[in-house]
Amino acid sequence: MRRCYTGTQVQAAERPRLEAGEGPALMRQAAWGLAQHTLEFLKHRGQTYGARVIGLIGKGNNGGDTLWALHFLARRGVAVGATLINAAPSAVHRQGLAAFSQAGGTLVTTIPEDTAVVIDGVFGTGFAGTFDLPAYLQEHDLNIPQTAGIIACDIASGVVADTGDIPGASLQADMTVTFGGLKLGLLAGDGGQHAGVLKVVDIGLGDALEAVERPWFIADDADLAQVFGAPAWDAHKYSRGVLSVVAGSPEYPGAAVLVVNAAAATGVGYISLVAEPPRGKSVSDKVLTANPQVVVENQVTDKATALVIGPGLGDTIRGQDATASAIQVAIRNRIPVLVDASGLDVLEPWVFQEPVPALVLTPHVGEMRRLTQRLAPELENASVVDQAAQFSARFGAWVVLKSATTYVFSPTGLRSVHPPGTAELATAGTGDTLAGILGAAMTTLDPDSPEFTDRLFRTLTAGVRLHAMAGELAAADGGVVVSTLEKYIRKAKQQGLE
Repeated sequence: MRRCYTGTQVQAAERPRLEAGEGPALMRQAAWGLAQHTLEFLKHRGQTYGARVIGLIGKGNNGGDTLWALHFLARRGVAVGATLINAAPSAVHRQGLAAFSQAGGTLVTTIPEDTAVVIDGVFGTGFAGTFDLPAYLQEHDLNIPQTAGIIACDIASGVVADTGDIPGASLQADMTVTFGGLKLGLLAGDGGQHAGVLKVVDIGLGDALEAVERPWFIADDADLAQVFGAPAWDAHKYSRGVLSVVAGSPEYPGAAVLVVNAAAATGVGYISLVAEPPRGKSVSDKVLTANPQVVVENQVTDKATALVIGPGLGDTIRGQDATASAIQVAIRNRIPVLVDASGLDVLEPWVFQEPVPALVLTPHVGEMRRLTQRLAPELENASVVDQAAQFSARFGAWVVLKSATTYVFSPTGLRSVHPPGTAELATAGTGDTLAGILGAAMTTLDPDSPEFTDRLFRTLTAGVRLHAMAGELAAADGGVVVSTLEKYIRKAKQQGLE
């Protein structure tokens, strides 16, 4: 998995080198990387020599980075200019401004029509408060030509590097050149939507960043290969995992179909659908029509190696009883259990005290808020992401928070983020599909292994990515239709393993 960090964590990693007097060297190293990526951007646009690049310069080090980058660009034949944003010349980075001027750069009060690139160097990872850069530009007649590309220096100005929140407004970057390591604010929330293509410049913080406690992670292709790769040559149906599914009701039979479809497409040796009377007939008939290999049983099978509970059970006493009974089997047989949808709303405090290997909750934002209101009301005023993290730590449950940006939190502090690939996954039933993917992937984990926690974290994180990839493939093929999403799961697996 690839590591990423909050802006605060990266600043802490930089601090010893800054205190040792290495700040100027770090700045030039970062600026050199920004200049090189800007040159590559210009090459793709067709011209470097003589192309015009304008920097938007703020008071802090972000403005200094940009001024030094403009210095390097000028030495490569690029026509450079800078406009100061809410700052007098005496307030901006002194050495950066001197280097910029020495290279022939000039301060400008307008952005010429032939500008090829604008570099946003107003605020960096230390930004706090609120600022509306687009409004500032408009108020000062600084109009960015529609043909100009926008490159953010480290992070788009106005984005909170620790969260991805944008309290004011920010420019939409075509590319962000960030320094040291990936920042959470470039991946999560609105910040992720303003970052464009991400480029990371190594400025020598590797050892300090490796020592960071509680980094964030993001899944990569190696995780997909490890979790969803081909089974061993000598595998059999039980070694590939047995998933028991407690889902669906006469009112919502389709939820069980979606969970089972996704699990089958993901890959699992044996799927058991719990469909006891009186709800069994309407649910099992639909599931068996779509997946005749499924075994229908009236209780959770003792063969199960993972359990999915909740999608489509509804808020009836029948659904509550089905949830409680299934959890009791998971406790008795010591198997990981995933609770989604209707199952989340009937969880009682006693469940969190029981010794299951892992209790995985997959709420969307509304369900997370309801869980918090019911079981941890003192957290109600926290952001929903903080609610999920704190709920996980307090109750010892894994939380996969489904939103435009999806987050995974472990009770031990592991955490991952996955940026949205397509808004078309915001469709009823896609959560049931994710439950099937994650449930299937959990079936081959060994709860007695000392690596169980790390493997479950990788499994959940990779599963979220597989789900997103399937959504992207479906969106590119005409749109997400949940009933057909299973075929795109197979395609996403194939793509991830190439």
